[in-house]
Amino acid sequence: MSRLQTRWSAVIAVAVVVLCAAVARAGAQGSYERPAAEVHFFAADTTQAGVISLFFFGAQGAPVQFYEHIGDTLVALGTLSSATDPTEMKDAVNWRCDRRVRRFSATSTLAGGTLALGAYSVRTPSCATRFELGVPRRVEPGAVGRIRVIDRWGNGGATPQVCIAPPHVKRTCEKVRLRRAISVATRRFRAGTSGRWHVELRFRGHRLRRSIAVGAGVGSTAPPPTVLTTGDSSMQGIDAFLADELGDGANVESDVRPGTGIAKPLGPWADLARTQTRRFHQAAAVVSLGVVDGFPLHARDATTQACCGAGWIAEYTRRVRAMMRTYRRRGAARVLWLTLPIPRGPRELTDAVNRSVVQAASGLDGVTVLRMDEFFTPDGFRQEMPYRGRTVRVREEDGIHLNIAGTAIAAKIVAAALREH
Repeated sequence: MSRLQTRWSAVIAVAVVVLCAAVARAGAQGSYERPAAEVHFFAADTTQAGVISLFFFGAQGAPVQFYEHIGDTLVALGTLSSATDPTEMKDAVNWRCDRRVRRFSATSTLAGGTLALGAYSVRTPSCATRFELGVPRRVEPGAVGRIRVIDRWGNGGATPQVCIAPPHVKRTCEKVRLRRAISVATRRFRAGTSGRWHVELRFRGHRLRRSIAVGAGVGSTAPPPTVLTTGDSSMQGIDAFLADELGDGANVESDVRPGTGIAKPLGPWADLARTQTRRFHQAAAVVSLGVVDGFPLHARDATTQACCGAGWIAEYTRRVRAMMRTYRRRGAARVLWLTLPIPRGPRELTDAVNRSVVQAASGLDGVTVLRMDEFFTPDGFRQEMPYRGRTVRVREEDGIHLNIAGTAIAAKIVAAALREH
C-alpha cells in the first residue's frame, strides 16, 4: 500500500464511522439519504517552536474532529467548533525527537449532511536544533563562569548532558534536568586553568560544541553564521530540513509567517525584512513568498494595479527588490530567493510572482534566485516526479504546497547553493 493510500485509509475509516452514525440516526427516523463528501483545506502549523497547531477551513460553525495518525493507530485529539473560519486547535501536540513526521486528519459533518475531510503531514525539526548552549566567550582565571542550557522548543521534560573539558584535563559530564515546561538550566564552573576550555552538550546522539577562552592571549572562537529562513507557508518544512542539512556549520533561525504576503492587505512585509535583519544580523537569508499574493497593489504613482498585469508585476518587483537589498545587509549577507512551483489549477499568480522575483534580483550582487518552478514543475504542475532513480510524490493534496519529500529535496537545493560560496 502506498503512503498516500495508508494516510487516507484511516481518514476513510473515520468517515465510515461518521456515515454509519448518520445511517443509524436516519434509520430511527425511517429514511436515509447518503451525504456527500468533500475535501477541505486543512493545515498543520509548526511556526511556533515546540508545538503544532491545526487549522480546518470551511466548517461553518460545525464541530470538527481532529486526529493524529501514529502508525496504523488513529488518535483522537479533540473536537472543536468555531463561529469564524478556520476552526483552530491551538497547540494540538508537542514536537517530538522520536517522531518527526506527523500526520493529521480532520472530519466534520456540515449543515445538510455533507461530510468534510482534510489531511495534512508535516515534519518538525530534529533534536540537533533543539538546544542552545550559551557560554561566555572569555573568563578570567579563577573566576566563576556560567553555562546556560536553553530548550529552544520551550517544552522541557528532557535531560541533556553537559561535558566540560579544561586544557589537558579529562572532561567531566553531568546531566542537566529540565522538568516539563522548564526551558532554561544553568551550570557553573570555576575557571582554574588558563587556556581554551571545551564545552559539549549531548542529547539523543546529537552534539553541540562551544569553547571558552580563559586567560590572556587565548583567542576565542566565533559562533557559526546565522542563516535566516523566512516567508509564507511555502517555506514551512524547508527550514527544518535545511537546519539538518547544514548541521553545526550554521545557526538556522526560522521566521515563517503562513498566510501573509507582500500584496496582501495589512501584511507585515513592508517593514518585516528590516526588523528581521536588525534582530538576526544574518549571513544569509533564504526566502519563499507569494502563495496568497493575488491582491491589488497600490503603486507609487497613486494608481491601483490589479493582479497580474504589467503594472502589478512592476510594483511587486519593486517591493521584492527593496526586500532583497535589506536582506543583503549592504553586501554583508547573501540572499537566496525561491520561486514558487507551479500549482494545480490557475497559474497566473504564480507566474507573475516568479517573473517579479527574477526581475527583482537582476543586477544585485549576492542575490541568487533558486528556480523551484523549473526544478519541480518544468512543464507545469505535477504531483510526483523522478528523483534519484525513483518516482517521488512531492506535492500536498492542496496542489499548492510541497509535501515532506518535496521540502526535503528543496532544502538540499538550498544547502548546496549556500555551500557554493
